[in-house]
Amino acid sequence: MRADASITDLAEKFRMTLTGMKKHVGVLEQAGLVTTEKVGRVRTCKLGLRRLEEEAMWIERYRQLWEARFDELDKVVEGLKRKEKVDGRRKK
Repeated sequence: MRADASITDLAEKFRMTLTGMKKHVGVLEQAGLVTTEKVGRVRTCKLGLRRLEEEAMWIERYRQLWEARFDELDKVVEGLKRKEKVDGRRKK
């Protein structure tokens, strides 16, 4: 969301029910990612002060960790496949 938007506008844009969007916005608001302001019958949303930098860094750390683990697992599997081929040739 690049500019302020009403919950109704967001619900339409994301093809969600108004109730579903209200719940989503409520969670984002609790997390400090958006703020809302009610003017008359319209609740307007805007980006909050807090961004996703901390969460993105946390995700990236774990992505790198798991990527390294999967790389090591790939090496083990390839080694087992090579060993299996060699052992299969010896038995013939």
